[in-house]
Amino acid sequence: MKEIKLFTLAMLLLFAAKSYGQNSQLTSDQYFMTSDEVKLHYRVEGSGPVLVIFPGLGQSSSNFNEVYEGLKPYFTIYTLDYRWHGQSDDPEYGVHISRFAMDAKEMIDKAGIDEFYLFAHSMGNTVAWNYFSLFGQDKVKKYILGDEAPALITDPTWTDVERESYTGSKEMRELWTAFRFPSLIGEQKENKTTREKMMVRLLTTHIANDWRDILPTIKVPTLILMGGKSHFASPLLWNWMNETIKGSQLEIIEEGGHGYYSSHPEIFNRLVKTYFLDKD
Repeated sequence: MKEIKLFTLAMLLLFAAKSYGQNSQLTSDQYFMTSDEVKLHYRVEGSGPVLVIFPGLGQSSSNFNEVYEGLKPYFTIYTLDYRWHGQSDDPEYGVHISRFAMDAKEMIDKAGIDEFYLFAHSMGNTVAWNYFSLFGQDKVKKYILGDEAPALITDPTWTDVERESYTGSKEMRELWTAFRFPSLIGEQKENKTTREKMMVRLLTTHIANDWRDILPTIKVPTLILMGGKSHFASPLLWNWMNETIKGSQLEIIEEGGHGYYSSHPEIFNRLVKTYFLDKD
């Protein structure tokens, strides 16, 4: 009888442990108030060491479902919804890259994150570069720079080689036409919604800056992860960034475009695990 009770107790403990492991990987929607009184949302998935995702322009925490599915057994994943993105508030102020970097810091502080791995995609890298400049790199264990160039508009004095090395293209791009959303330009400018106006403002603050001086200051271990069919698919750009960020590694998802984490999630998730945790 005593053995049966002990066996029953052991089974209950095992069930509880399994349930706890499953519950620890459930999605959690969290909210916090920023220092300038904006309510922002971030999503938490999984268990294990912390992986923070800085999304690109127009992306939210809901864009990374394939990443969560593949990586939540290995990481606790935090993804911030920027202002005017996802489930966060839509204020008529603070739609700037520097403020997004502050918002990211405040999320990290309020979540009690002491150290983390960082994956930044597209515009998320300009948020990361601002974060590094303003708040340092001490909390970042390793960094994946996901498909971005340090400059998106061109200096008219650059040569063809310089343009492609810094932007990924030989094209001449000036501020008011480069990377514009077709729906946000044209004849009916006065009919833009408030959201469209805010996205134009964000796009402008994103592309108007030249981040080349920041890349040599990156000291954390860095993987430059680019898409072989992205609009940044240029060996000149890839190699320039690889040489400029000392000690960095370069990986190309050959068949991937700009959104390779969604189109090729198995390759992406394997590379993330390999680089961050040294496991396949």
